[in-house]
Amino acid sequence: MRSFIVAALFASLCVVHCQDLYGDLAQPSPYQFGYTATSEEGSHGHSETFDGTQRAEGSYFLKLADGRERTVTYTADENGFHPEIQTNELGTESKNPGGALYKSSAPTGPDAAIQADSQARQ
Repeated sequence: MRSFIVAALFASLCVVHCQDLYGDLAQPSPYQFGYTATSEEGSHGHSETFDGTQRAEGSYFLKLADGRERTVTYTADENGFHPEIQTNELGTESKNPGGALYKSSAPTGPDAAIQADSQARQ
């Protein structure tokens, strides 16, 4: 029981002290970030901005050394998460499932099978 009282006292002191130092951390504030990382295998990155109210916009990407690429551009707001995916990955095709917009430049059908077979033989 004594350790519970000490822990509760410590937690309440921390909350008061943290609010003095940082303000009300529950309040969202505008931000912007981004990064890109590159290696011999390819690159990837992410960037996002948030307006401090209810809307975030951003994108992230993956580019592999073998030429495959995927970029997701999105907005997130009071109505949900709304992505648009652009890719050239084999096995994908342009569609709009579940409110997401897919834009594929990959070959489909027999052309995709031929390309996949030739890549497997390399």
